[in-house]
Amino acid sequence: MWLAECIKQAGNWFTFVAAYAVITELSAANVATHTALFLICRRAPYLVLFPLTGLAADRLNRGALLVVVCLLQGAVSFSLPLVRFYGKIELLYPLVLLQYSAQAFYDPARMASVPLVVPPKYLCVAGSLDMFGLALMALAGASLAGRTAAVYGTDACFRVEGVCFGVAALLLLRLAWHISTRQGAPGEAAGGPHAKDAVAGLREPLLADAAAEAAAVVVPVGEHEAPLLQARQSQDHDAGGSGLFGFLGALSFMARRPNWDVAVLVWAKATGAMVWGAADVLNGRFTTMPSMHGLGDRDQTLGLILAGVGLGAVAGPLIANGLTPGIARFWRISLATGFGLLLLGYTLMSLATNIWYVLPATVIRTAGSATIWCHSVAVMQHRLDDSVRGRVLAVEFLLFTASEAGSTLFGGFALDGLGWSTCRLSATLAVLAAALGAVWTVHAVAMWRDDEEARKRGFVADGPPPPPPPPPPPPEEGQPRRAEYTEG
Repeated sequence: MWLAECIKQAGNWFTFVAAYAVITELSAANVATHTALFLICRRAPYLVLFPLTGLAADRLNRGALLVVVCLLQGAVSFSLPLVRFYGKIELLYPLVLLQYSAQAFYDPARMASVPLVVPPKYLCVAGSLDMFGLALMALAGASLAGRTAAVYGTDACFRVEGVCFGVAALLLLRLAWHISTRQGAPGEAAGGPHAKDAVAGLREPLLADAAAEAAAVVVPVGEHEAPLLQARQSQDHDAGGSGLFGFLGALSFMARRPNWDVAVLVWAKATGAMVWGAADVLNGRFTTMPSMHGLGDRDQTLGLILAGVGLGAVAGPLIANGLTPGIARFWRISLATGFGLLLLGYTLMSLATNIWYVLPATVIRTAGSATIWCHSVAVMQHRLDDSVRGRVLAVEFLLFTASEAGSTLFGGFALDGLGWSTCRLSATLAVLAAALGAVWTVHAVAMWRDDEEARKRGFVADGPPPPPPPPPPPPEEGQPRRAEYTEG
């Protein structure tokens, strides 16, 4: 799954670079307008299709869904050269819209599949690995795509992306096969080769009345396992209903009092995006300021800033994972810490007079945003039952996409429309990070106290559940059988 995602990300950069080149070639007079339309076509499907994407992730074989999406996206990639062949930029938008409509189905299904193949205590490590792959592909894929477009043309870039999607589909076939062969196995949740261990075996009710509002589950603690988040019993398997409107199960699930913590957690990435969404606008403005060209021209300055983004995206989750054990109670604390890093980064950025301020500020800021991303995803992945996970994650994608777009628009309007300086915008984002960090700190403390209270009441065990009592011994020879003992 990780290799498939890396290859897909590399291919996406080829089309991203080639699309900009085609837009410049075919619509030189309206480059900004057509670029905006191109970016809207990449984001709009997440906002429009989220009810269906989450439902598909919960109702279909996720591995097969990922394979079909990759094949469809590959077919679109091989069709993109038609835009330049006919010389009509209008052909670009329906093709991109179709490609990212398929991608909107891919993301929730993939994120919902991770807990089926990754032990719960390593979920944040898996997120960090994804972040590392994303940063690596951004660095290598973008540079290689630019070189390919310059030497071989944009059509070659589109074809390379199509091949990448095909390779990703081949890599994902094993996941699809495992899920299809394990579905319906006795005592195993349908969904993947590790569904029994990751969903059922790791969530055994401690009390007979676990359906009560405050009930929780216990998790075995063995050589390769660690205590996990208190997951309140919520009857997840009946959360979604069935049929076309099964996506409403995500909303009804979060509306139940035992699941209000999930209703709060779906806002983690969205609130983070409110702060970091305007960062790209700031980076673009920094590259145009002569005072920031101490290490090179505009292109070199942008390259250095992007390198700082990649370094922070890798270093932040790695350090956070080393400081926090594989227990979700601590991951909530790291969410608040991530907003603290955003506050520190933007504060330093508001004082920037040259590139030597911007680079460390970028690393610190990105470390915070990457930590929020990885640890919020990890908490959601093992807090949610497999039957509703895809739909809840689709709602999270919706909130995140809308929040990030709003923050980006605000950043552009503040700099261009209101005439704000980079200092003022950075300081405003720092204040916003401080306010949101305080909110998530209160949430982490409240949930920690709630967990401790549940432990005192005996709802959560720090170790494995006690073994069941041994069966009564068979009667001795010549002795009558006890009434409560029967054959078998």
